[in-house]
Amino acid sequence: MNHLFKEQSGSGRIKVSMVILLTSLILWASWSLNAGVALAQVESTQLSAPLSLPAVAAADTVRSNVWLTEALMAEIVASTARVLPAPPAAIQLEQLRFTNEDDLFKAAVVRVLGGLGYDVYIADDDPAMQAAVDCLYSYSVHGIELQYPEVGRTLGLWRRWIDRELQVTVQVDVTMANSGRMLLSDRVQRRFSDRVPDDDFDIVDSDLYEFTTAETSESGWKGRMEEIIVLGTLAGLVAVYFANTGD
Repeated sequence: MNHLFKEQSGSGRIKVSMVILLTSLILWASWSLNAGVALAQVESTQLSAPLSLPAVAAADTVRSNVWLTEALMAEIVASTARVLPAPPAAIQLEQLRFTNEDDLFKAAVVRVLGGLGYDVYIADDDPAMQAAVDCLYSYSVHGIELQYPEVGRTLGLWRRWIDRELQVTVQVDVTMANSGRMLLSDRVQRRFSDRVPDDDFDIVDSDLYEFTTAETSESGWKGRMEEIIVLGTLAGLVAVYFANTGD
């Protein structure tokens, strides 16, 4: 009797050990895959980062979608300022559309050009002041595209990271006020991509504007179905193992 009990106890310990080993192997494979993808993503982020942003942020830095949109807009303004006369030339802004996107870009123009030493005027300024302007700076935001194209999960269950891609496109026209000579007419585009830890996602995604929030790629029935398939597969593996090792 004792001999039979020892055999059963030993068999039970073997089963438990095998389950632990199987689970550990799955966790290790999942971690290795995600780590490899994360490394590749960091490398691509360094290549696609805009010049006005650090390619790799400090460990405690969280770039919200609002902050990132403003940063990309600021870089667009800085790239177009090269055609302007030397400061302190007077620049009059012409906003072609009155949307949240264009209002946000106007703030970037005032901040960047003002920081470069230009005198910047907007439509509401005193007409007498606008009469002395050197250039007209017209702009229209053609698109702000935010996407979360990929979500990383451990075993398909626990979300670890979210890939983010943001692209800003603006039409900018710069003309001399007196002669009407065109200095620039270009549709300028800047983009940025990175990987956001799941713990920071609520800070990054913002509903302040409709263009600073988006659904992740796993949202909807497809993402839920993938989770169910993963759970079913794991349960099936455990069930098959016990069926094959049972007395």
